[in-house]
Amino acid sequence: MTDTRPKSPKGADRRELILRSAADLMAERGYSAVSMAQIGAAAGIVGSGVYRHFDSKATILGVLLERVIDAMHSGTRDIIAATEDGPDRLDAMIRKQTEIVVENRSLVAVYLRDSGNLPADDLRRLRLQQRELIGEWMRVCAAISPGSSEPELRMVVQGVLALINSICTYDNRLPADRIVAAITEMASSALRTGVPVP
Repeated sequence: MTDTRPKSPKGADRRELILRSAADLMAERGYSAVSMAQIGAAAGIVGSGVYRHFDSKATILGVLLERVIDAMHSGTRDIIAATEDGPDRLDAMIRKQTEIVVENRSLVAVYLRDSGNLPADDLRRLRLQQRELIGEWMRVCAAISPGSSEPELRMVVQGVLALINSICTYDNRLPADRIVAAITEMASSALRTGVPVP
């Protein structure tokens, strides 16, 4: 769900602050437990001020989740455009996905837990985008391991993405670069275990 109302530079800054505050609160407490007033307070404005930028909490959720899936799609497509078929492309995709999750933990946590709170049309659109993302990963895996079946590829890709997304399920105090390196190595190993890669 995209809010298309015009924004001044100051308004755009306030809008970003509201989104960051909402993402942090929703990641910590869950969508249902967060009110517009609490989002406003976290952003340093009264709750009614939030409505100058977003007409509902569902709109905020839609914008947040749209950002997550867009970042995942663009990161994957950038790697595909910049690399040739082969294991190195897959490793680069895994690393990029891990970096996106580490850099956007609150957003991804909300994405994983609260997407079911979207309005029906927005949820259908998000599910379609999720399937398209998984499809892109499956096509890269299939090019490397043409003997693998569609169910095998889907299982492995979904398992690897779940491993990467697990970063958001606990509070890890390790530096971001160490998390990226460790999760990338684990995810690459998991993928090679599930799909024969030369």
